[in-house]
Amino acid sequence: MVLIVCLAAVLVFLKKNTTQSQADDELSAEVETPSQAIDNTIEWKGKTYTLRTNLTNILFLGIDSTDPIENTYAPGDAGQADCIMILSLDEDTKEGTILQINRNTMTSLDVYDYGGDYLISVDGQLCLQYAYDIGGQSSCWAMKKTVSSLLYGLDIDGYFAMEVDAISTINDALGGIDITMSEDYTYIDPGFIEGETVHLEGDLAERFVRYRDTEEFNSVEGRMKRQVEYITAMISTLRQSEHEALYDIISPWLGSDLITDLTAEELNALSSYTYLTDEVQYLPGEMRQGEVYEEYYVDEDALQDLLIELFYTEVK
Repeated sequence: MVLIVCLAAVLVFLKKNTTQSQADDELSAEVETPSQAIDNTIEWKGKTYTLRTNLTNILFLGIDSTDPIENTYAPGDAGQADCIMILSLDEDTKEGTILQINRNTMTSLDVYDYGGDYLISVDGQLCLQYAYDIGGQSSCWAMKKTVSSLLYGLDIDGYFAMEVDAISTINDALGGIDITMSEDYTYIDPGFIEGETVHLEGDLAERFVRYRDTEEFNSVEGRMKRQVEYITAMISTLRQSEHEALYDIISPWLGSDLITDLTAEELNALSSYTYLTDEVQYLPGEMRQGEVYEEYYVDEDALQDLLIELFYTEVK
């Protein structure tokens, strides 16, 4: 984290030659990408595809910070995005699918100064994009822009971000979440026995969602699986119980532990979908050990195939 702050501080001196506003950045993001045309059609392997218009794509972020999420921070102090998912909601079938994105995915990141103005782009782990801005809406906007670019310009309709404390807060506001252990997780907690259904409350929920052994190579993969299991179980709890609407449950913590650009109506709609937990997709690629940290490299061809499967239909 100190390195991030140092990098941002050094880059301030480059601002005279490289700075541009986020508004200019948004205009440049509208330029046609190599794979997706302005009319939302793409050419791939000799066929033409068009973007499905019945999908709403929400970026879900879990931030590794316990500080208020909507504060303005110095670049490097806002925390990192440990959990990154696209929730894709089919308005016709009322089914939701999940695309889980590895936090260590290597991609081009935009670095911003203390005023939230663009400085320069660098290559790094996707999780750092949140930290390379000033927190809150600005960092969420930067994550949304970078994830869209990583996914070849995929339209992302909104975001929902929560920091560490929100896990146990929302969990307990729902009366706890039941999780059936898909494998042996007793190395996290003795009660996390494979096949057992465990009622998660308080710190136990956070432990299930966040634990990983940083000494073990690619331990983030197991955590990603648990994150999906937890998020879908939480939504299922909302659907199957007589809880109040999602917005009413989380509204006391909006702006402190949670931040979103979704309306109350859009938030409430999240729990009206059936999430296809057996069809969760993961960004295709390979984890490698970098000089210091693990680095995940995307298989570009496999990613394009996956995006077409999830978000496009063939033009006959």
